[in-house]
Amino acid sequence: MAHTAISTSRFERASQTSGVERVSQSSTDAARESDDGFDFPPTAHPGRELLTFSLFILLIITLLAWGGWKLVSLI
Repeated sequence: MAHTAISTSRFERASQTSGVERVSQSSTDAARESDDGFDFPPTAHPGRELLTFSLFILLIITLLAWGGWKLVSLI
């Protein structure tokens, strides 16, 4: 009788495990459907990143213009 109880509990554990796998697969499938192909999550403040990127580009352009002016003035 103890042997029957053990085999039943194993069967219940197996069915619970497969149920968890089914739930995780369906939630994974739902996440894949809405995936836009980007690896990173969306930012909390996209305006800050745009401002930082704009300032970085402005700095690069300023340094290139200043360096070019210095080169031209040496000639």
